[in-house]
Amino acid sequence: EYQLMQKSDNDSKQLSVTNVKTLKMNDDVLAVTISPTGNHIAVALLDGAVKVFTMDSLKFALTLYGHKLPVLCMDISSDGVLIVTGSADKNLKIWGMDFGDCHKSIFAHTDSVMDVKFVSKTHYMFSVGKDRTVKYWDADKFELLLTLEGHHAEVWCLAISSRGDFIVTGSHDRSIRRWDRTEEQLFIEEEQEKRLEETFEADLDSAMDHKYGQKDGAPDEGSVGVPGRKTKETVTAADAIIDALDTAEEEVKRLDQHQEGQNNGNGTTFQPNVIMQGQSPSD
Repeated sequence: EYQLMQKSDNDSKQLSVTNVKTLKMNDDVLAVTISPTGNHIAVALLDGAVKVFTMDSLKFALTLYGHKLPVLCMDISSDGVLIVTGSADKNLKIWGMDFGDCHKSIFAHTDSVMDVKFVSKTHYMFSVGKDRTVKYWDADKFELLLTLEGHHAEVWCLAISSRGDFIVTGSHDRSIRRWDRTEEQLFIEEEQEKRLEETFEADLDSAMDHKYGQKDGAPDEGSVGVPGRKTKETVTAADAIIDALDTAEEEVKRLDQHQEGQNNGNGTTFQPNVIMQGQSPSD
């Protein structure tokens, strides 16, 4: 607690801080948060569990257990109804503060979730992660509303203004970014469609690996050039090349067999495959 201390009668009073209570934990503490109502304190431990205590007596109230890796951040809604936890297992979990029941587990980021905060007086929340994105969620409907991209490295932390009209994020790219809420209408269906289109167009295999990773300009050993993005046309063209190679290989085998037959005195004429269109296998 804050206290005004006076060393002697002549000195002026100075603001200082005194330790009032100490609560011993059985593991390393990674994150701690106090409910805006002032009723509870939540503590995230290294074993992946979150323990909730009452604020006045520090009496044990709940254990939130379900994350596979340690919880790195958490926040309690301003009405004290929900608690959200973000973990190194890339998930956000939304829990009820009454009974500690898990309402929903959301695969939120493609890397560790570094910070999560509720917007004051709402059940909307923002999360940031090592995947360089900022995401805006509805904790009642468990929906992703917006994905904000702009940082060039892991996003470590975020703060939301008391009115919720802007947020500030801090990143490993040495920048602090401010994101303002606009008056523009947000249509969830449109955002979902946009995300689906992006997923469809991107190469799903390399999206996770290369979207935010360093891209090497040099092609791999033995390859002709840097691979491009997978599209319907490239897939069809690749299939056609593979078919042509298989057909040519078969034709070479048939030619060898025919040659052997001729060497053994079997003088039948060779019937080339019609698909070869009169060309040699190498052509």
